[in-house]
Amino acid sequence: MSSVTTEAAGPDLTAIIPMCNAEATIAQVVTAFLDTPDTDVEVIVVDDGSTDRSVEMVRALGRDEVTIIELERNHGAGYARNLGFARARGRYSIFFDADDELHADSLRAAVEGLDATDSDVAMLSYFYRRGTSTDFTGMNSFDDAVWRQYVTSGRRLVRLEEVPRLLGFSNYPWNKVLRTERFKQTGLRFSDTHVHNDILGHWLTLLDARGLLLIDEPICTHIVGDGGGNLSHRMGRERLALFDALDETYTMLEDRPAMRNRYSHHYWDFALRASGWALERIAPEVAFEANQRLQEHLLRIHLADFMRIRQRRDPGLADRIVRRSLT
Repeated sequence: MSSVTTEAAGPDLTAIIPMCNAEATIAQVVTAFLDTPDTDVEVIVVDDGSTDRSVEMVRALGRDEVTIIELERNHGAGYARNLGFARARGRYSIFFDADDELHADSLRAAVEGLDATDSDVAMLSYFYRRGTSTDFTGMNSFDDAVWRQYVTSGRRLVRLEEVPRLLGFSNYPWNKVLRTERFKQTGLRFSDTHVHNDILGHWLTLLDARGLLLIDEPICTHIVGDGGGNLSHRMGRERLALFDALDETYTMLEDRPAMRNRYSHHYWDFALRASGWALERIAPEVAFEANQRLQEHLLRIHLADFMRIRQRRDPGLADRIVRRSLT
């Protein structure tokens, strides 16, 4: 993995940004991409049914490098990402949120790293910041432990089989820069669910990457809202879409038996952690249905996969699967 492949003429990078009622932040995010040093960037903003001045704020920038796709109603970020990616012309693409902060120097490092190798994905670290606070925190504890297992400093060029625990990494879309042509060929897509739509995109990105470039620099500060209005804080019936997203992702794995065989224990560990997080927070009126959906999903496990997990790969995980299936 060392030679550079020649891409079709176009900008260096396409930034695909779904937005819904992001008038306070979207202009700053778009401008940060356009100002990335020594990088020709196009920005595709997909307005997902905003009712505020979001579209007006983007238009006011008056930049020819920006395309706005307007949807009449809200479809969810996954649908918007798919729509934007279909229009991407850049050699590389990144999916970003309309209310996060870009670290442009790290983005430039990702583009340079991909130019210098034939890896398909540059994956980077990230920061958190809560609301209007000025305090930054690092990655969540699971992500940090996995990242430090594989990258201690600088950068590392690998294949997925060398770093399989990255499959269980938080399925954020904004810490990965992708080779556009490769992932258009493989059919990269996100789920149409309103929440957890990035699970499928994360797994498809890593499974279909012929090489991964891990760069130990934060590319994004993810802003976590203080209030309850943010979608990530809503834990009613809409949160059941988690199981739709998991079902779609596992069906994709079933269509790839060799991948399912190799990575099933990473998938089931991830599914239990993701559902455990949701079940601890979900509204009481949908808790029974959520547990039922989880049981149904766990029962999809192939017996041969379960026996490999039980006998060789992770007996503790096998115990957790059984306990949750019987709860």
